[in-house]
Amino acid sequence: MALTEQDRIDINDLINRHGHLTDAGELHRAGELFTPDVTYDVTDFGLGSLHGIEALREAAEALGDANPVGHHVTNIVITSIDDHAARVRSKGIGIKADGTAGSVTYEDVVTRRPDGWRISHRKVVARRKAGPREVLDRFRRAAIDQSVEDMSALYAVDAVHEFPFTRPDLPSRLEGRDEIVRWTTAVWQSTAFKYDRYRTLAIHNTDDPNTIVVEQEAIGTSAAAGEFTLPNMVVLTARNGQIAHLRDYVNVLAAAAALGREL
Repeated sequence: MALTEQDRIDINDLINRHGHLTDAGELHRAGELFTPDVTYDVTDFGLGSLHGIEALREAAEALGDANPVGHHVTNIVITSIDDHAARVRSKGIGIKADGTAGSVTYEDVVTRRPDGWRISHRKVVARRKAGPREVLDRFRRAAIDQSVEDMSALYAVDAVHEFPFTRPDLPSRLEGRDEIVRWTTAVWQSTAFKYDRYRTLAIHNTDDPNTIVVEQEAIGTSAAAGEFTLPNMVVLTARNGQIAHLRDYVNVLAAAAALGREL
């Protein structure tokens, strides 16, 4: 069953009402916005997920003067899930008391209840330009998870990934997101190894604020070697929150040992 015109009006009003009640400090009226068991995901801000209206109220009170004085919601897009739920995506602009501003994306699930539509799940995603260190963290997470989707989103369309240290049966240069992700996926599928974590030895800034040099160790397990430690160094250049160029100095001997192979 499709959402009715009145459903869409009511959901729009719900999303807009959040800013009015929050800015007025009427936290006791949170039940007009959220289901009692709401999940409020602010992991992107290092605060984890909050569960329940009382947890939301306590978190807002704890922030005190650090709360924005103005919440402005725009670009509301509603997509029906079924006749009792819908996904809502919107943009938020927060104005602080000192005049600075920040932008977020709200990713909501709203649920129809006897007393009207309420937000049952909200994820708040910070809209910020990721620098090379943030991009490095995302790269490591994608490699650990072996996530094709995350790895694809991480590289710029025209990205270059180089391997200055290589061997005859491996590439020394991959050009373009599609080639990089295709080759990476093939490696994941053809080798019985997995990274579990990374250890940072040092990160060096350069004259280019978008480029860092990273000394690190990838720690993982393989069918051939059990737990292994793979030292390497990367020179990473980010552009608009994505990898534009990555020079990956793989320790070829250590990599071969981890896979139980000889060069």
